Amino acid sequence: MQLHTGPMKEQINVPVTLMRGGTSKAVFLSQQDVPADEDARLRFLLALFGSPDVRQIDGLGGADILTSKCAIIGPPSRPDADIDYTFVQIGIDQPTVSFEIVCGNISSATGVYALQEQLVPVQEPVTTVRVHNTNTGKILRMSVQCADGEPRVEGDSEVDGVPGTGAEVALDYSDTSGSTTGKLLPTGQARDWVHVSRLGREIPVSVVDVGTACVFIRAADLGISGTELPGQLGSEIYEMAEEVRRWVVERCNLPSSGILTPYQILIREAQDYRTIAGNRVVQAAEIDFVARMVLNGGAMHKAFPGGGSVCLSVAAQIAGTIPAEARGTHAGPTRIRIGHPSGVLKIFANVEHAGEDKWSVREVHFTRTARRLFDGIAYVRRSRLEAPAEQSTSIGTGAVAKLP
Repeated sequence: MQLHTGPMKEQINVPVTLMRGGTSKAVFLSQQDVPADEDARLRFLLALFGSPDVRQIDGLGGADILTSKCAIIGPPSRPDADIDYTFVQIGIDQPTVSFEIVCGNISSATGVYALQEQLVPVQEPVTTVRVHNTNTGKILRMSVQCADGEPRVEGDSEVDGVPGTGAEVALDYSDTSGSTTGKLLPTGQARDWVHVSRLGREIPVSVVDVGTACVFIRAADLGISGTELPGQLGSEIYEMAEEVRRWVVERCNLPSSGILTPYQILIREAQDYRTIAGNRVVQAAEIDFVARMVLNGGAMHKAFPGGGSVCLSVAAQIAGTIPAEARGTHAGPTRIRIGHPSGVLKIFANVEHAGEDKWSVREVHFTRTARRLFDGIAYVRRSRLEAPAEQSTSIGTGAVAKLP
C-alpha cells in the first residue's frame, strides 16, 4: 500500500474516484493504494466505506447494495489484458467484504476509467479495453466511445434505472462461461429439484454459470406473482430462496462462507407491471419474462445485475431451463428482453446445442452507460486500520480474495 500522509495525524489520505457504471456506483481505487495483506485490506475497506453501519454515515458507502461497491484497478497480470479489475462488495450493516462476483454494471466503468487514467491509449471513435477480472479469472472486453482524445459522456444510449442518456459502452462477456464453478451447467443438467422446508415439497430450479453463477426459481413455486417490487416481499420468500441458494452451494462445492453466489433469480412469464418509479407500466409484449434478483438478508435488486443478466440471457436459450420455460421457447440467437423493477434490459446471446446436455456460448453482449462522478481524497481513521479484524469476514476463495 502506498501511504499518503497529510496534515491530520489521526487519519490517512486515500485518492479515490467515484464512478457510475450502469445502475450502480463504486469507489475506484488504484491497486497501489490498497493494503496487500488480507487482514489489513479488510480493515481498510470497511473503514473507507463506514461499515458496519446501516447508514454508512462515517464513510463513503451509499447505504444500498448498489452503491456499497469497490473496484480495485491495477496493471495487467496476464499478457492478453490491458488492466486488472478486482470487484469488491462491501457489507453495509455487516462487516463483510466479498470478492465473490464480477459485477457487470461496475465492469462497464472500468474501460472508461482506464482510458481517463491513461492506462490504455485512446483510439477514436471506439477503443477496446481488455479487462482481466481477477474475481473470475476471465477476460472482459469493453468497447468505449471516444472523441477528442477521451471517452465520450454524452450519447443516445438509454439504461432503464439511470436518468437520461449517455455514450454507449459495449461489453463482451462471451468468454465467461463457468466463471464461478468452471461449468456452464454446474449440476450437469438444465433442471434440478430442491426440497424447500417451508413448502414441504421439492421445486424445480435451474443452475447456470455465465458471468456469474445463478439459480433460477419460478416465482409461482414460492407463492408470489413475480412482479413484486423492492419492499413488497415477505421475509419467508427470502428464507426459501436462501435455502435454495445453500443447496446449490453444497451441490456445486462452492465456499460455504459466500453470501452472494449463486444469484437468486425469481422468474415468471411475461406480464404487465408498474416499475419502481411508478411512472411507467412495462407491457408484457415488451419482454420475454419478468425477473427479480433477491438477496440473502431480505433485499431485492432495484434493477438487475449485469452478470446476472448475461447468465439469464444464456439460460433462456438452453432447453429445459426455468427461463426457457417462462419464455416459451429456447430459440436463438436473439436479444433477450428482461423485465426488472426499473424497466427492461436487453442482452444479446448466441447459444449452440452441442449434443445431449451440452451447450456452448458463442456470444453474449450487453450495453451500459458509465461516467466519472468525482475525484478526491478520502480520509480514513488510523484507529480503524489498527483495530483487530476478528469480527470481520473476507469472502472469496484462494487467489480470488487476494490481489495479484
